[in-house]
Amino acid sequence: MRARVVLSTVGLLVALAGLTMLAPAAVAAAHLERTAALALAASAGTSVAFGWLAYRRFGPVTEISIRDGFAIVTLTWVAIAAFGCLPYLLTGSIESFTGAFFETMAGLTTTGATVVTDIDRLPRGVLLWRSQTQWMGGMGIIVLSVAILPVMGIGGMQLLSAEIPGLAPDRLRPRVRQTASLLWGVYMLLTAAEAALLWAGGMTLFEAVNHAFTTMATGGFSTENGSIGAFDSPFIQYVIAVFCLLAGVNFTLHYSWMTGRWKAVGRDRELRIYLVLVALATAALTLIVYLPGTVRGIEASFRAAFFHVASIMTTTGYATLDYDAWSPAGRILLLLLMVIGGCTASTAGSVKVLRYILVGKQARISLRRLLHPQGVFILKLGGRIVSEEALASVSGFLLLYLTALAAGTVLLALIGLDAATSVGAAAATLGNVGPGFGLVGPARTYATIPDAALWVLCFLMLLGRLELFTVLILFTRGYWRR
Repeated sequence: MRARVVLSTVGLLVALAGLTMLAPAAVAAAHLERTAALALAASAGTSVAFGWLAYRRFGPVTEISIRDGFAIVTLTWVAIAAFGCLPYLLTGSIESFTGAFFETMAGLTTTGATVVTDIDRLPRGVLLWRSQTQWMGGMGIIVLSVAILPVMGIGGMQLLSAEIPGLAPDRLRPRVRQTASLLWGVYMLLTAAEAALLWAGGMTLFEAVNHAFTTMATGGFSTENGSIGAFDSPFIQYVIAVFCLLAGVNFTLHYSWMTGRWKAVGRDRELRIYLVLVALATAALTLIVYLPGTVRGIEASFRAAFFHVASIMTTTGYATLDYDAWSPAGRILLLLLMVIGGCTASTAGSVKVLRYILVGKQARISLRRLLHPQGVFILKLGGRIVSEEALASVSGFLLLYLTALAAGTVLLALIGLDAATSVGAAAATLGNVGPGFGLVGPARTYATIPDAALWVLCFLMLLGRLELFTVLILFTRGYWRR
């Protein structure tokens, strides 16, 4: 790792993130929120100044290696979270640095966990910044930078590979900047479509834009204390559920669909299994909440089931009801969806459907080898042979994911949290879901969690958003060897 290259690039990205604070500052000024407008403007100026000074001090970057890319991506998320918490602190929305950093990290990693107990009292400028952090983190600040900053053109693939593992082999255009631009174009188009539908469905324009930001990012921050349940609108709930599912789909498939390549979409095995899982989970959860009378009415039961399956499986984390009060079967089903996640190259978090497909195929081959020890078996997906290296990577990821989940749960329990809260919080933050179970259920916040536990959860959020390898490789001895 070359410190000069890393610090220069991180500084440039922090400056870019600082510029985006000007939009919430303008909204605050338009709504006569003088304190919030000044705080956001000061936060923007501080971020831009520190970032630009770092960039100028360590010089422009001409080449970024793979080793540099891992450090840049991880440190960028940490640095932007540190500067991004300034609006909360300067406006008094969140008083402690730990809480403000946690809130910002939950935004950038699209986790949606919050320490704010009264969201309704936040200034509109701060609410927009809160939602905007999720929207930027959804597609990735690195991808945005590759798309719009010419200086990032060289070495851009190293950043893309580190920030979104699994995306690099599916480039839509020969040049990395073109690929990043196309992905952001699709992202913005879907965001605008959802905002228009929510506005037409009864939300104000401000509410519609905020919720479109956090839905397409699969983040889950809302402008209301009661989340989506506060709007009491079946139309809004269905729209958000559908767009949650769209956000959980591989964005290269969205581009294929928009350009008329329907066959490529229909042939995608991961997408088909993803939709089947959603259908089966919705049917099961509908019965779980309808039969005991937890939710009255078959349509209301179906809507509650469909909404929460879409929200939890795509790791968005919205809620219309307190699912922590449902039967054990319902809570276990939602916990399973938390550790499944959406599709690869989507804004969803957790393990992802494709990895389970590959592990399942490998398990099937292992069983066949018991019957035919001399047989030769080749694992294929979509007509392509899956290499041994890819399978080893998937197996390693699953092992690390389960290890991180177990370690996080144990650490939280040692800090003093009860078993249900420890498991729920670890699964919800590592999977970038947000609300969990127990003290961090959908009807509660993380405000009562001790500071030590919040820092553990911040690390789990970062691990989950960057898919473990990008962060953990920095702690290996081989990374630091020359």
